[in-house]
Amino acid sequence: MTQIYKYGELQLNDMEISVPDKQNDIYYSIIKYKGNPFYLQTSKLDIITDCNELNSKNPSIEFEIPKNNLDIYNTFHDLDEKLIRMTYENSVEWFKQKIPLDVIDDMYKRICKPIKRNKNPNIRFKLPVIQNKIVCKMYNQNKEFINVEDIKPNSNSILILHIRGIKFMRQQYQYDIHITQMKVFIPIENKFVIPEECLIEEDFCTPSDDEIVDEQAIREIKRIEELKIEKKNREMEKIKELQKQIDEMNKNLVNN
Repeated sequence: MTQIYKYGELQLNDMEISVPDKQNDIYYSIIKYKGNPFYLQTSKLDIITDCNELNSKNPSIEFEIPKNNLDIYNTFHDLDEKLIRMTYENSVEWFKQKIPLDVIDDMYKRICKPIKRNKNPNIRFKLPVIQNKIVCKMYNQNKEFINVEDIKPNSNSILILHIRGIKFMRQQYQYDIHITQMKVFIPIENKFVIPEECLIEEDFCTPSDDEIVDEQAIREIKRIEELKIEKKNREMEKIKELQKQIDEMNKNLVNN
């Protein structure tokens, strides 16, 4: 199982940096934390970037750190200071020469820029891309998969960052950090207020349309049956009257 480290629980003395290895035009150091890949979970950050206008070749997202949670800023600041100090202390082993601290500091590209007065600090991280496809896993607040295009302005997000290593270039060096996962809290506009529980009380229910139709049909059938009986009774009365007249006629004939 992948080990995730929360930003408030880090002990930076447990971070390990390998000796830089030449890779094409740069030198690269691999970072481990307690012997594991360094996956860092952030606090909730506000998304600034319009995610429908990302750079397709080198996509990244900029975030604002809320003023009520500057602890995450302090974590990144500590990571910056840790790397500067370790680079200075290991410059002879890594680069075969003693490099002055001020030179190392000047060459280093920090994760966070210094905080400005009356302004929340911003921070930017890259999205991993393979064959022109973003491979970062993204979820909404319900842990459902989403696409980067689903991220709306003014959303906020918790990140899993992979602090993979350090890239040493000719003029500068920096952490190699990518967003591995994002949990995005997307604002939901609900135009309808629909209670979750059933509010229907059967005592106040009126007959349904089907029930009304059935009752009307029954009354109509009953009326038709009654009319048939009445008609039959009238016919029987006529037959009896006719039979009586015939009997009278026969009686008269016998007497004559």
